[in-house]
Amino acid sequence: MNERGAKVNPCRTMANLADSAPRFWRLCRAPLSYAPMEPSIYEFPDIFRRVHMEQPGEIERETEFMQMVWRRHLKRPLRRVLDIACGNSPHGQILARAGIEVAGIDRSPTMIGAGRRESSGLDHMRFYRRRIESFRLSEDQFDAAFFMSETFPVMTTNADLMSHFKSVARLLRPGGLYCIDIDRHDGVELLRTRKLWRRRMVRVGQARVMVREYHRPIVWYEAMHSIYELECTIRFPDRTVVTRDLIPVRYMIPPLMELAARASGCFEMIAAYSDLSFTKPLELCYGRWMAVLQRARS
Repeated sequence: MNERGAKVNPCRTMANLADSAPRFWRLCRAPLSYAPMEPSIYEFPDIFRRVHMEQPGEIERETEFMQMVWRRHLKRPLRRVLDIACGNSPHGQILARAGIEVAGIDRSPTMIGAGRRESSGLDHMRFYRRRIESFRLSEDQFDAAFFMSETFPVMTTNADLMSHFKSVARLLRPGGLYCIDIDRHDGVELLRTRKLWRRRMVRVGQARVMVREYHRPIVWYEAMHSIYELECTIRFPDRTVVTRDLIPVRYMIPPLMELAARASGCFEMIAAYSDLSFTKPLELCYGRWMAVLQRARS
């Protein structure tokens, strides 16, 4: 009952809350500030992947595991895939060389340019510059989509998440699969000040890169795990460049992904796998997990 003693329909109440949520959060949430700063590490594609600690053979292992997931859960041949937040689409390039049609979307013109150069001899590879939160493509529907590199949680608002799921669902065939790669998120730490997390040195060709990673303060009522700040001092032989990226990270664990998928009305989470393994339980997950969503059939 409400404060007047009237009976309340919980389903209707939840629907009303969902409808009013965007306005509510506009009123009370403290928006992140993205003031112009130094260049982004995404402007240096070759350095970007080394900075993000990509290991030799890692892309190949990830691509092979995705193909195993598709064979396990997709009940038809896979011919067309969509690579979301693709960067230069190293996974997509492997798939395209195997004869699969691949379309990649990314917001960075530099990363897309690198991908187009690297895949110039591939007939089955296309790139589009799009925002991941909401997008459309003049393409036939895809059998599967994937979002790798643990960057899915950059969508921190409910509105962006729902819009994203609807954008992907429009481009997937009924029953199509959506694989999402996510870092394991430990407990949330409410920082009061910017905190240095780690510092390391990376060499890429003739460039030396000093990498500093920080966590920034978040507020308790945001659906956030952290705000990750990446500072790179790149020392080329003839110049020094400092890049800085602020990356908000939504708190995302398997039950919350399952809830978000259902809330979209477009997807159901049918599996969650730890560390590129079909047998490793989630409680033993060391680094990352993969959500497997299936598009509604109607």
